[in-house]
Order: sequence, then structure tokens, then C-alpha cells
Amino acid sequence: MPSALGQAARELLTAIGTSTSDDEVDDRIGALAEALPGAPDDEAGEALAILAAGLRATEPARAGVAARVIGAMVEAGVPPAAARDAMLDSLRWNIELCVELAQAAAAAVPPPPQDLDAERVDEWLTERESNALQVLAAQNPAAADAWQRLGATWPGAIALLSVDPGAREQASDLIGAAERICELHEAAGWLRSILSVPRDEPFVAIEPATRTGIAGRMSGVVENLQLSVLLMDAFPGERRVSEAAAAVARGDGPQRIDEQVSGAWSLYTYEALRPGGALPAPADHSAGHAWIVDEGLPAAIPRLDDHRVILLGPPAHERSWQAQRMFLKLPATLDAHVLDETAVGDWLGRIAAAA
Repeated sequence: MPSALGQAARELLTAIGTSTSDDEVDDRIGALAEALPGAPDDEAGEALAILAAGLRATEPARAGVAARVIGAMVEAGVPPAAARDAMLDSLRWNIELCVELAQAAAAAVPPPPQDLDAERVDEWLTERESNALQVLAAQNPAAADAWQRLGATWPGAIALLSVDPGAREQASDLIGAAERICELHEAAGWLRSILSVPRDEPFVAIEPATRTGIAGRMSGVVENLQLSVLLMDAFPGERRVSEAAAAVARGDGPQRIDEQVSGAWSLYTYEALRPGGALPAPADHSAGHAWIVDEGLPAAIPRLDDHRVILLGPPAHERSWQAQRMFLKLPATLDAHVLDETAVGDWLGRIAAAA
């Protein structure tokens, strides 16, 4: 005999697939929510597996309902393993068809006019690729369905990927596909961000002006603004960020608080180090690619000796941002220790030689 939770999941899945009434679907979601608290893991896993079949529902919007309910359940603490394979299979199938559609659209776009301003080339191409994509989607129902299904199901996929490092590892080969369509599909940018987060990755951060540094491993850091907060929290010396803002960045606190964080440094790659061990002056924009962009991904920070190397310099200008993190249930850590003077000197020597 099925458990109450399993029965609620079956009734919801039936409503997703057959009902024409959103109210009925909402009622079934409510019944599932009532049955979930206190359910044993095996019963919760059974419910997840039942709902995962809904990811193949005929109507993309209804598949999105199944994905969001799965996401809500794993965010509530249900172990995600029972839905992992189905969610990743759905994600892989949809995004690969989306890339095929985008590639066909790109092939249909002529070269930009020779007199077009270089700064507008990417915008010009994206606009015309988007127009071509709409035409081609009308001719390819399977690809059009995948495009809509990816748009409906990605929030649930993000929720599962946030709590499941194994799923992120398993789907990491989709980063390139997400990058290919991130200018065209809302889901792709979010998926690229979460699939690119470091997992137990070595890093070193050094402030050359004070010859102070830390080293260790980072996990779960989504973007470089979050990295800046974690560095300000972990770096020795004065307190640079409030504990509340640091808790937000780590995932120990709420996803967002009503507080502005002020940047203590500009972040550079190791390539920015100048002869004599100095960094570019804050007003010197010749550093170019050696800046670590605030909204960029830690995965783009170059490695040296298998470490992501971050150099800390005076802020180029006053910067502040909202204390928040991108994904609700994705924790972030800098497991770091302070480097002694000898270790800092050794790292600066290696950086200078490489730079």
C-alpha cells in the first residue's frame, strides 16, 4: 500500500498530466505539502521519483510544475538522489536541443556590416540570431518544445543542483552548452553559474603591499562579489565586513539582508604583478585582462601551480553592493589559513616569474 506522501505525489502527477484546471493542480500540491513534514526519507524519495516522471509531461509548463515541486522538496531537506538522474537527463536533453537550434540560427545570420561600430557587433549578432531562432523554432517542434521546457524546468534544476554536489559534478560537462546560449536563453546563465562553482579547489590570496596572504580551498562560491566578501571575512587584520553579511555569503544566514557591503580591495589575477612586486595603480587601466571582474566567475580566475591566484590591491573606486547570495541553498566556504612571511615570499616569487 502506498504511503500517504507517495499517494499525494501520484495524484499530483496525474493532475499535472491530465487536468485542465490549475486549481486542481494547486490542490494536489497543497495535499503533498501537508503529507511531507515528518515523512521518512524512503517515502520522500518515493515521492520524488514519482514526480520526476512529470519532467517528461507533454506540456512544458506542467513539466515546470513538477520541477518546481521537486526543487521545493529538496530545499526542504528531502535527499535529492531519487530525482537526480531524471532531472539531469531532462536538463541534458533540453539544453542540447537548444544548442542545436541556436547553432542553426547563428548559421542563418549574415556577417555584420563592415562599417558597424565594433562595440555593437555582439549586440547586432545576438539580435539577429534571436530573430532567426524564432523562425527556425516554428519549423522544428522538438527543438521549440525543448526551448520552452528548459525555460519551465530550470528553477527546479537549480534547486536540486544547489543541494547536490554530485549532481553538479555529473552535469559539469554542460557548462559549454550553457555558455553557448546564455545570451539567448534565461536558463543558461543561471545554469552556467551553478555548474561552474568550485568544489574543494585550492586558492591563494595575497596583498602584495602588506605581504599578507591566506591559502586554502574554496567551494560553492558563485561569483567574484561573493568571493570578495568571503576574502574580507577570512583575511587577517581589521574587520572589513559585518558578520551578518559574511553569513549571507557563506549560506549561514538569509539569502539577502538590508545591508550594503563596501569593497576593501580590487582583485587581480597573478598576471597583474609588476616588476618589483607592485600592482598597477588604482587609476591605471592598462592592467586590462588582469582585473578580476566583480560579476565574473571564480572558475575564470587563472591558476598557477594548481591554485586560483588572487592578488589584492587598493580599490580603484568606492564600490558597494547588496549583501546577498545568488542561490538560496548553496553554501560557500573558504577553508583558509594565514601564510607566514616565508610562504608569502615564496608565492610572490613564483607569481613574479610567471607574470
